[in-house]
Amino acid sequence: MRRVVAAFALVALDTAAAWADHPGAFRSEGWSPITTALVFGGLALLAGMLVVVIVTLLTRRGNGSP
Repeated sequence: MRRVVAAFALVALDTAAAWADHPGAFRSEGWSPITTALVFGGLALLAGMLVVVIVTLLTRRGNGSP
C-alpha cells in the first residue's frame, strides 16, 4: 500500500512541474483583455440565442383548435 501511495505522490509532484510557465518559444502570449471580452461575450450571446430558439421550438403550440 505504501508503494502505491509513494508512486501516486511521485507522479503528482512530477506533473506539477510540467504545468510551469516555460520561457522562450514554448510560451504563447495571451489574448488582450478586450479580445477576451469580445470573444466570450459573443459566445455567451450565441448560447443565449440558442436557448431561446430551443425553448421557442419546444413550447410552440399547434394552429388547430381542439
